[in-house]
Amino acid sequence: MWRFVQSLLFQAQCPLCGRPAQSQFCRDCTAQILHERSPNPMQQWQGAFPRWVWGRYEGQLRRAITAMKFEQRPEIGLWLGEQLAEQWLAQVGVRQSISNCHVVPIPLHRAKQQQRGYNQAEKIAAGFCRLTGYPLYPQALQRVKNTQALFSLSPGDRQRELQSALQVGKQFTPQRPWLIVDDIITTGSTAQEAKRVIEQQGGQVLGLVAIAAPSRNPGR
Repeated sequence: MWRFVQSLLFQAQCPLCGRPAQSQFCRDCTAQILHERSPNPMQQWQGAFPRWVWGRYEGQLRRAITAMKFEQRPEIGLWLGEQLAEQWLAQVGVRQSISNCHVVPIPLHRAKQQQRGYNQAEKIAAGFCRLTGYPLYPQALQRVKNTQALFSLSPGDRQRELQSALQVGKQFTPQRPWLIVDDIITTGSTAQEAKRVIEQQGGQVLGLVAIAAPSRNPGR
């Protein structure tokens, strides 16, 4: 009887609704998050900069990302990264064609990372690499300019804001191709700048993988 009471008292709570959690979230919130998965992530895996987006930036997935970033929930990033990896590995064509790459998350500026305590894109990348087996190099890129939010800026202002914002770090090597990981693709400008910086230093970028993008304008 006491063990049953203990299990009720000390059972982990869902960070989104407060009900008992099954794993990371409760059963209902997990189902709602999984409902936002993209039915065809291969659709944008083409062109000069292929993109793989796990889901729509809506509903409980949006709430989970917000909790991860602003409510001190880095473990949500690891869970989301694992979901991303499971979907990625289910695509045989991608798994076979990309087997020898390095993974780098979009970096945060030092001041913002100190304030938050972690880089959410790095947490997602860690969960992703845990299942895929790809090596993670979080310091291969650095953000040396503390940029403002880009989604409300014009294309020209975004480009000016990102100018000299990123540079390669001590873990960068041009010997293997790179896969970039981020949490949300909104304008896509930061990922494009990361690609440009890597290629400028002789590296190759295979594509971008991310958890979510707005339905109206995914990755643009």
